[in-house]
Amino acid sequence: MVALRLIVAITAIRVACDASLLTSKAPEDDLAQEMTHDLEMNFNKIAPFGKEDTAKELQDHAAKTQDTLVDAVENAEVAEIKRAVFRALTRLRAATIKEFDTIARLETQAIDAYNDAHHYRAENPLAHLHEDEAPVETDKLKSFH
Repeated sequence: MVALRLIVAITAIRVACDASLLTSKAPEDDLAQEMTHDLEMNFNKIAPFGKEDTAKELQDHAAKTQDTLVDAVENAEVAEIKRAVFRALTRLRAATIKEFDTIARLETQAIDAYNDAHHYRAENPLAHLHEDEAPVETDKLKSFH
């Protein structure tokens, strides 16, 4: 990372120097050119930082962490979908129960209204057997009395 920044800085200085050489030559330009040359020389002498296996371990750890984050986002999405479905089904269940309760209440009211309007005994009188017989006083066999 440090090496990359150093290369970018050197390139920027080199481009700036080249541009200034084309336009005009100032005493500072020579100094800048000398500094650029010194940076290039020193850059080649810099020892490598760390080992390649350390960089690979860090890269693998970063990849594993990103996988964990992606898994966490997917789990959050699944949890949100479950919550939304459960809420919708709960509302549907409540609406269904309300409708069934309304139907049961209306049926009960209809039964009560029918019961209030109709009286079975008034509509279906009982015919007792003795009503078809003659009164006891008219019975010819008075000996049984």
